[in-house]
Amino acid sequence: MENPEKFKDNLANGERISVFQAESSASGSPPGTPGSQRTALILALCALIALVGWLGWQVYGRGTPLTPLTWEELAPPPEAAMRPWTHLVIHHSDSRKDSVASIDRWHRQKGWDGIGYHLVIGNGVNMGLGIVEPTFRWRNQREGAHAGGGEQGRPYNQLGIGICLIGKFNEEAPDPVQEARLAELCALLIRHVPTLSAARIIGHRDVPGKGTDCPGQLLDVERIRYLVRQRLAGAGD
Repeated sequence: MENPEKFKDNLANGERISVFQAESSASGSPPGTPGSQRTALILALCALIALVGWLGWQVYGRGTPLTPLTWEELAPPPEAAMRPWTHLVIHHSDSRKDSVASIDRWHRQKGWDGIGYHLVIGNGVNMGLGIVEPTFRWRNQREGAHAGGGEQGRPYNQLGIGICLIGKFNEEAPDPVQEARLAELCALLIRHVPTLSAARIIGHRDVPGKGTDCPGQLLDVERIRYLVRQRLAGAGD
């Protein structure tokens, strides 16, 4: 007959082994071993990266309220004489991930002297949501390279302010923040450039001789004109 004390010791050892095996199977590695510690560290780092990414999106993309646009920050330098602009030509980048820098690289690869637009409005991906960035063409009051259309479209490059919204508006509508920023920008330009008016806001597709659906079917240019008129009348300020 087995010694009772030895039987108790064997039973206790068996319970300890069972608990150890259960812990090991749950973690994939024996608890307290380097493998389990590495797993816990990796999970903690993943959670931290996710948190930082979320906070970055909130701050850079959506979380920071936009301050109103002012002419002081938008006006070209005094040495750059204002061109007698006649139109505001609205575009989309046809990509959700663009920025001023990426468009500038793309246009230079086409042999141009830089980005063809005068002003760009971000969508919160690689450029802050609603952020307006003037390009060298606006700062230096240079003609644009955005309208196309051959001889018929030439006046819209020479005297049309090209405004590009980052986005793909045949697939999704502009973010309401981006749309409101476009209306705010157009109203500010019209207030300070006497040759402009809400009636002279057009889409790229409206340029004579240019076969395109830019700025996309889901950007309503007539609605932008309406929002701009509201702002000019004081209702949107």
